[in-house]
Amino acid sequence: MKRTAFICLLVAAFLTAAVMLIELVVRSPMSSPLILFDSKSEAKVPKLLTGYSIYHGHYLLEMQRDTQSDEGRPLAFRIGSEDYQLKQIHPENVSLPAGQEMKVMTRRGIDVDISNKTSIQSNERSFFFNEYTISPAESETSISIQLRSEFGLALTLLIYFGSFLLPSMLALAFNHVFSWRPLFTLFFPFILAGLLPLLLNYHFTMGYGLLLTGSYIWSIVLCIFLPAFLAIALTAAIYQYTLNSEEDEVSLPEMEETGFLYWTRRETIGISLLMGGGIAYFFALFSIPLSVYVNITEKWYLFIAWYLSVTFMIMIVYTAGHRFIGNYENIGLQEPFASLKKAVEQACGTNVNLFKKKESRDETNAWVYTVPFASKKGINIYMTEGLMKNFTLAELQAILFHEIGHIKLKHGRLILATTICAMVAISSLMFFARKIMLGYGWGYYTFLLSISMVGVVMLMKWLPNKISKLFEHQADEYAVRQLGDAELYIRTLVKLHDISEEEEGEWTPKRKEWKEIHPSLQKRIHYIKGLHGV
Repeated sequence: MKRTAFICLLVAAFLTAAVMLIELVVRSPMSSPLILFDSKSEAKVPKLLTGYSIYHGHYLLEMQRDTQSDEGRPLAFRIGSEDYQLKQIHPENVSLPAGQEMKVMTRRGIDVDISNKTSIQSNERSFFFNEYTISPAESETSISIQLRSEFGLALTLLIYFGSFLLPSMLALAFNHVFSWRPLFTLFFPFILAGLLPLLLNYHFTMGYGLLLTGSYIWSIVLCIFLPAFLAIALTAAIYQYTLNSEEDEVSLPEMEETGFLYWTRRETIGISLLMGGGIAYFFALFSIPLSVYVNITEKWYLFIAWYLSVTFMIMIVYTAGHRFIGNYENIGLQEPFASLKKAVEQACGTNVNLFKKKESRDETNAWVYTVPFASKKGINIYMTEGLMKNFTLAELQAILFHEIGHIKLKHGRLILATTICAMVAISSLMFFARKIMLGYGWGYYTFLLSISMVGVVMLMKWLPNKISKLFEHQADEYAVRQLGDAELYIRTLVKLHDISEEEEGEWTPKRKEWKEIHPSLQKRIHYIKGLHGV
């Protein structure tokens, strides 16, 4: 039961993070094509961004086609040949010049009431925004804009509760009332439980939540996270109830023995902290002042620095989390590993520390942490219980030589340098691609977005994987040289490959080679035979 609740929390947190990412892209006045392209098409009409159309507050967006200095204009930014200026305003007191039209933009779910001095000439509604055109006044006047919910309270509550009750009711009808058990009826309520709360509440109830709480964070928690969690948890509870109340072919104990989504206590804590930290980071982005966003998106060196800082934070969190979740035990003083440790140290001329990952009998792997750099006290090598169970001491020695090769050949420093270069290239590509994409309309935006995605994939996947394969060949060469027996090393590689294939199972999809960080077994064997004439 606890594990089911934890999985539901994780799924709800992931869906919430996806919604926050959409909000950050769609409602940023510096990056949203839905805001900037519309402003560009009507350059002379100022746009009032209110009603949570952006997540920073209430701002007037104006555009000029000149090259003014940005001095004294902290909220000015340039895209293409257009010069944009944001001015913070109070919606209760908005100055409207004589003969000047104005567009008022709110998020979907929020309407506006405008003082009697002006009238709404037209309005347009999309999935994300409501847009109103205010007719020009005969003389300069000050108008007041009041925000209200677009949908009635009864409809809002009906949609809110229905978004998480409907999937569980369908699950109950399919599995208990009608006893329908095709694959579609098993999975459809869970798919609905993930999508329905997001789509309905994002469109219909989040505006009401924002007006009620005045907080993006609380509205996302109440309108996205909570309904998503309840929908998934209630649907899972219905299936649990169905299995408990009927004699099913697959009993609960049998399902639990499969180990599906089983986590140790440390893995549960680590995953919880990771997901909580990710959500907290996204929430923190909502509280950053708009002037900071303008500076980061306008100055290339600040954008690159921000991107690198996020990259290093992810690397540090990943390494620390991986070590914590591993729950390692030092086995270097226990026989027969003490003798193995001594033999490896004598061959390599360096101190070695051997660690076993607890509760890992179903895993077959060994690794070293190459980033950050190795400890001066020695090289720490980590092995799983499955590796220690399935391999002889001679084969383990061959594997340890390979891992030591990564450290001796300074692959960690090279990986770090390659990562920094790739991230600088990616951030530079993103910075200048954004300027061009948002400066020339939807055609350029769509085309350059696809080109940029290909470039990012090349820099984030293909190039690092290509370098990683080269490092694997070098570590193989080092291991064979230390071992002095190429045949033994090749037999060890073949055995490791066969066991890994068996652990993955026949249902695991085969990944394309360019996505792999290791060369294929055939290429590794061919490389070794070519070097040593085996």
